[in-house]
Amino acid sequence: MVNDFDTAAMSQIIKFVVDDSRPEPTAIPDRLSTVTPLREQDAVTTRKFDFRTGDVDGHDGWLISHQPFNPDTIAARVKLGTTEIWQLNSDFHHPVHLHLSHFQVLSRGSEGPGPYDAGWKDTIDLRPGEQARILVHFDGYPGKYVLHCHNLEHEDMAMMANFITT
Repeated sequence: MVNDFDTAAMSQIIKFVVDDSRPEPTAIPDRLSTVTPLREQDAVTTRKFDFRTGDVDGHDGWLISHQPFNPDTIAARVKLGTTEIWQLNSDFHHPVHLHLSHFQVLSRGSEGPGPYDAGWKDTIDLRPGEQARILVHFDGYPGKYVLHCHNLEHEDMAMMANFITT
């Protein structure tokens, strides 16, 4: 790697030498991990979140459940150690990201999860007009967390909502 702004000693930044003459001390296991499926019947409640554009009280922008983001508004109060179903509805392309807990995808529309939905997720890519149901087990730490759209423009326009775990 060179520094094009210098021709003297500072022009030489770093040199990588790849040498494979040593034996590899690691081994890749036959199975990288095992995902224990969450059980839908363990869910204590179902919550619905709509990710849409709209106008509320003069706020024109990206909304969750028809509400602009307010740091003092709590969209969900969740008890640690419980499992919930969250239904996510979209009018546009919204990659929805959930802080604190990973989740498993139960369904997309009237279908089951897609092949790309397998395993633990912290973000689900919702297509325009799509509905998804996710199963979330809340474990970890009490506090205030957010769920939000991961589109940069939507994040910048505060397309997010708070939830509290106790």
